[in-house]
This record gives sequence, C-alpha cells and structure tokens, in this order.
Amino acid sequence: MIHIGVDYYPEHWPRELWPDDIAKMKAAGVTTVRIAEFTWGLLEPREGEFDFEWLDDIVKQLGDAGLEIILGTPTNCAPLWMYRDYPDTLQCEKDGNPTFTGIRGHRCYESPRFRKYAARIIGEMTKRYAHDPHVIAWQIDNEPDANHCNCPECTAKFRSFLQAKYKSLDAMNKAWGTDVWSGEITRWQDITTPKGPLYSPNWLNPGYLLDYERFAAQSTADYVRWQYTLLRQAVPETVPITTNACFCGHTIDFHQTFAPLDIVSYDNYPEVRIPEDEEAVYSTAPELDLMRGVKQKNFWIVEQLSGPKGCWGPMSETTRPGMIEGYGLQDIAHGADMVLQFRWRSAARGAEMYWHGLIDQSNVPGRRFAEFEKLCARVKELDWLEGTAPRAEVAVLYGPEQLEAFGIQTQSPGLDYRPQLRAWHEAFASYGVNVDVIAEDAPLDRYRVVVVPCHFITNAKTVANINAFVKAGGTAIITNRSGVKDAANGCVMQALPGAFSEVCGVTVSEYDPIGERTVKVRMGECELAGSLWADLLTPTTAETVAVYDSEFYKDTPAVTRNAYGSGHAYYVGVCGKRALRRAVAKAALETADVPHTELPRGVQLTTRESDTVKARFLFNENETAQTFTVGGERITLQPFEMRIDRI
Repeated sequence: MIHIGVDYYPEHWPRELWPDDIAKMKAAGVTTVRIAEFTWGLLEPREGEFDFEWLDDIVKQLGDAGLEIILGTPTNCAPLWMYRDYPDTLQCEKDGNPTFTGIRGHRCYESPRFRKYAARIIGEMTKRYAHDPHVIAWQIDNEPDANHCNCPECTAKFRSFLQAKYKSLDAMNKAWGTDVWSGEITRWQDITTPKGPLYSPNWLNPGYLLDYERFAAQSTADYVRWQYTLLRQAVPETVPITTNACFCGHTIDFHQTFAPLDIVSYDNYPEVRIPEDEEAVYSTAPELDLMRGVKQKNFWIVEQLSGPKGCWGPMSETTRPGMIEGYGLQDIAHGADMVLQFRWRSAARGAEMYWHGLIDQSNVPGRRFAEFEKLCARVKELDWLEGTAPRAEVAVLYGPEQLEAFGIQTQSPGLDYRPQLRAWHEAFASYGVNVDVIAEDAPLDRYRVVVVPCHFITNAKTVANINAFVKAGGTAIITNRSGVKDAANGCVMQALPGAFSEVCGVTVSEYDPIGERTVKVRMGECELAGSLWADLLTPTTAETVAVYDSEFYKDTPAVTRNAYGSGHAYYVGVCGKRALRRAVAKAALETADVPHTELPRGVQLTTRESDTVKARFLFNENETAQTFTVGGERITLQPFEMRIDRI
C-alpha cells in the first residue's frame, strides 16, 4: 500500500474545526495523518501535570474516520517551564551561554535531566497509544540535527569520545598535528567543544574539527537510539519507528542515525521555480535516492512541499501547476511508500505562518488543494506497486565525513561535496537509469557502474571495495579531490589521487583551483568545458580520454580510463560542466554495457519492480512541455506531468 496524507496540527485550531477537517481529509482520499510532534507543552503544562484529553479526542476522531495515525514524540520542543527551572536541559551557544528559547529545538540531547523528563512524557504517551490500532507508526522527535551544543555535559562527553578513540594525548596530538602553531594539548580538561569568537573552520585545527563533527553525529545517533529503545519496549514489533531527516546546517549521519530504526523518513521540499541556467542541478531526486540507499529499501516522505516556502526568510514563489501532484509521484517513483504533505493548513500564528500548507489561513480550499486531491486519486490506483522497489545498476557513493571535511577546509570557490555528488547523479539519471546513492563502504557487487565523487577523506574500506569491484569487471568513476586526506583530516604524503592511484593508473602532477573560471576540455571531437578544479594528470597505465584545451596546461590529460583486472576505472580530474559530465557518464555506461536512453534536461525515467511486476515512471520536471522518444514511442509530457506505465 502507498500511504498518502498530511501533517496536521489540531492543537493550533478550535476543536469545532476538527470534524470538518477530518471529513475533508477523508473525502480527498487521505489515508495517513501525522500529529503531536511539537505538543509537550500542552501535554504537560506544569511539571508532573498531564493533560491528554485533547490528544485522546483527536486520536479517537481520526481513528473513527478510518485514518491511520503517525504519533510524534514531542521532545523537539520541551515546555518553557523546564528550561526556566532546569537550565541544564538547554543547549549552550558558542559563547557557552544557554541558547535563547525563541523558536524550537532548544533541548540538549546529552542532558541527563532532559532525558529523564523526555522518558517520562514518552512513557505517558505509550501508556495511552502503544496498542491503539489506528497508530501505525511513531516518529522520534523532529528533524534531529548533529549535536552542536556547548554545555558542560556535551563538553565532557566530547572529551570522553576523544579519550576512548585515542587512549593517550600523545596519540591525539600526533593525529591532529598540533605541533603546528604550538597547539600541543597537555591535559584532557583543556579540550572544549569549538566555541568562542574565533570559531571558524579556517582557523581551528582540521583534525580536531572533524573529530568534533564525528562526535556530534554520534551524539545525535545515540539520542535517537535511546528514544527508539524506550519506544520499542512499549510498542509492538509490528509498528515501525522512524524519525524525519533533512539536510541542514548540522546534518546528521543518516546511516548511523537510522541504523536501529525500522524505516527511513525524509522531509522533501523541491524547487518551486525551475532555474533557467542549463548548468543548474535542481531536482531532489539525488536526495530521494540517498534516503532509499541508507537502508537499501523503500522509505517514507513525512513532509512534502505544499506551497510557498517562508518564515526563515522571504517567501518563495508559489508552487507551479502540476508540482504538488508531480512531486508526490516523483517520491513514489524513487521508492517512497508514503507521502505526507506539510501541512494540512497554513498556520495562523507563530513563526511558521508562511511555510504554506495545502489550504491557506482563509480555510478555503483552492488550486493547491485540488491538485492534492488529484494526487490522492492517482495514488489510490497504485496498489499494484506494493512490494516493488527501484533496482539500480549504477551507484553513487555518499560519505558524511566528506560533507563535513569540505565544510572545514573549502577547496576552491564554488566547489563543494554535495553539489558534486548531485551533479554526477544527474549525469547518469539523464540517461534514464536508476541510480542508488549508498554508503561509501557499502557492498558493490550488485552494481555495474560506481561513482566515487570527491572522496576527500580516504576510507580504506572504500578503496578496497573499489579495487575489488573494478578487478572483478566493474566500471568506476573517481573524481578530483579524492584520496587527498587521511582519517585524521591531514594531507597524505603521496601523489594524488593517493590510494586510488593504482586502480586509476594515473597521478596528479599539479592542480589548479580555478573557481568559477571556465577551462576548455577536448574529448575526441567534442569541445567541452569545466570549472572549479583542474587536476593535471600524468597517466601511468591509463589511456587519455579527454585533454585540456586552454590554459598553460593545454593538451594535458584531464580525464583518463584505466584497465584494471577485468574492469575499468575512469579518473576525472576536472569538475566538468553538464555536457562533460554526461559525456563521461555515457562512456561509462557503454563500457559497462548498461542500457540507457537520451532524455531532455529535467525529464526522468525511473522504474520500480518486484519479481512479478514492473512499473516505469516518466516525469517532466520542467516548466515547459517536453517531447522525446523512449522505446520507439514518441512521448509528450506537460510541465510536471508524471506518466506511469505497467510494463
């Protein structure tokens, strides 16, 4: 079953609206409703005094209407009385002072007192709803981020993390290279979290900062695991437990955080206007494929774009006609078995008034709601997709440490890890092939092509996997800024691409961090271009695929291919423009004998299948109609139209 529904905040509205809202949901085709993730202050208005009467009522009303419920643990927003009476439950800012309780998410994950009270409110909820037949899942907290709290408890936990990892100060000092700028640390108690007016990645020790990000990710994962354990002790094994993830200022380690959970959930907010720049990579398809890749199984979308985005800044433009339906179906095409729109109705009070829902504050359903009704009707016809999932022959590797390391030491203006990963995903998706985005140390035996974008921090397991994969007949693409650093975020003292030099059959004699400037590249008879970064390559056993056609390094190899064992490894020394990335992707697909097809920019072809059924999804993520040919059939798709075929 594909679940379709909304995020609903009944506590924001008079009770007399609830029955009408529920009737409209039911009539629209809603199956699932998420509630309660921000309601701790209402459920426990004073310490030890609980009021569940209103939540009992809405759970009953939704259940009586035959709607499924996802209950959120309300720990993202603790009551203000807790922060007032117990300031040790608050996060601390970089200056060491408690954060101002202005919006949400102020809790300290590591605070023993916070966990004590959080366990109590979770226990009160599970006593009431753990066995409610209408509660089909539980969501832990809301959008947890990597823990960047600077309180004494978190500082002590960070020290303990380092002591457990390094055992001695000598080992830690050596790993970090603290002899630079007389930075030797002689007492464990001198170590703090990165804070103060000079907290800048450009000034602090890179090894120290990367270890801090590792601690921050582990701390959040531990917090989520702690809540999961509490819930699982009360909730039947048949009821899944999840949390909702997103990319943010302090992004979690998705693989570590979701490891104990039953299913991955993601908050998806695609673009509301398609960029005119032909080089722009705008689709959220890479993120959808990453969420599927975290557990290598289907996932849920528990927050989906429903209108203009606002409140953290000026409002965006509104969703274009077809977007709500098309984007919802795009989620499903990439493996989502649930899509919940955020939110049922735009808030009339509070900081999030202008992050729009399906219905505006007027409470008059309009164009966006009508489009949601169409989406519900389409989803109702997709029961035959049950048990299907995308199967891919191409994978792109993702590593959270690469994401953090690029943030700690920027490489060239405009060059960053996630945009490069997204760009390579788009290059392959533009040929109508499914793409998995998987952990950088995941097994590779199911794939024929694997892309390793900007593997900055060398992971020995990744290197061994790639070597074995290529030797066994696979085709790999390794890009510039790979093999640059060791696990301590220090530069390796060998020719780049470091540990990948053997499989790639090439070394980097020099590099040029060219930023936004364009460099010409010649690949056969094709005149192409790159920017951001240029490795000047010296093949050892590799053949040259493309050369630079400008600058002082004109005619120097820019892209190479190396035969290694039974397979091949491409090394891409330049950050190519879209045409260059697509040319290399096509060459890799042909090398690996992966069937593919030419598609217009912004048109996606994906498939879901089981042993008995296969579905093909064709989606036009453009603001103009697109005409193209697939399998000999001439097809025209209107803006944001999704065509679904049973093949």
